[in-house]
Amino acid sequence: MRINAYAKTGVIALCVLLAGCVTLGPPPTNDALAQRAKLAATRAIETYDETGPGAAYVVAKNGEILVSGGVGIADMEWGSQITDDTVFRLGSISKTITAVAVMQLVEEGLIDLDRKIAVYAPNLPQQMGAVTMRQLMSHRSGLAEHAWNPDLLPFIWQPVTTQQMIDLQKDVPIDFAPGEKYSYVNFNYVVVAHIIEHVSGKTYVDFINERFAAQEMYNSHYDWHDTIIPGRAEFYDKRDGVILNSQEVDLTHVSAAGALMSSAKDMAHWAGLLAGNELVSEAALAETRTPAPLPDGTPTKYGLGFNIGELAGEQLIWHNGLTPGSQSAFGIAPDQGLFVAVLSNGFYLPSTTTLMDEMMAIMLTGALPEAESEPQ
Repeated sequence: MRINAYAKTGVIALCVLLAGCVTLGPPPTNDALAQRAKLAATRAIETYDETGPGAAYVVAKNGEILVSGGVGIADMEWGSQITDDTVFRLGSISKTITAVAVMQLVEEGLIDLDRKIAVYAPNLPQQMGAVTMRQLMSHRSGLAEHAWNPDLLPFIWQPVTTQQMIDLQKDVPIDFAPGEKYSYVNFNYVVVAHIIEHVSGKTYVDFINERFAAQEMYNSHYDWHDTIIPGRAEFYDKRDGVILNSQEVDLTHVSAAGALMSSAKDMAHWAGLLAGNELVSEAALAETRTPAPLPDGTPTKYGLGFNIGELAGEQLIWHNGLTPGSQSAFGIAPDQGLFVAVLSNGFYLPSTTTLMDEMMAIMLTGALPEAESEPQ
């Protein structure tokens, strides 16, 4: 079970909800569900200090927002408030969005998940070309993590291309034979972006921004730090008790592994499109949520861009993300049609993954879980 929650005997008064921190969506189907959504929102509100960096949150069912809002400050220098339209870094949730986009290319006949990727990019180094898209997307490629390559350091403050990252890693030996093990590696999704570029004829940046626009996700973007992005939060860390601007980095070196941005409201819209099979077919979506097996048949806990776990006896499909000054998490309980997301602009703040778990547990059971364990 993937739970990291605080045992609580009660929830603070719901009058907090009347302070303008939340926006209620269309009326839920019943009073019990509405009450749970309010309790989940209250749990989000009480987690953060209204005078500092905080988070946006959303709870939706079957594509309809039950409750959403924000607490805390989006920009400490200007005092602007966080809302459900505030744009945050998604970190590794970028992998999930990219994986769904890849499945669209699969359904368009442009990618075969089980062909060696050298078919699409013949000039790849041999050890990279020998893996498949399925192995990349499920973190079973055996390719090494580029974040540990000391030669990466000069690239983290300036824009770089996927080809430059391929060149950086071209002589790095593999960690294991493709398909042999599971190892979560960001570089896998840099290579995924590189293949997207080859089959689409577009840069990954243009490709993903066009998909966002087509999906009417107008607060979702590739994170160019020098581009003006309306509603973008500033991002913060803390040192010696003092809140500071996070270190400025250029996230192009992580590309599809962690360079996307979105808002809580856009994420709920995306999840609704996904649940309604408007992005990919039901069969393709099921494929992304099937645990990838190891050679002996043992399933991992990762599909194609989605972690697969359990919460309160229900399947939980989830991902989280961390980047300088930010953290994020979403969860989907597919059998109940529930979606919860929490996006924060404070790296040092309480875990968005923990909070997402707690809010989802409230939606599933009406209360926080009594057990406490570390997330997997």
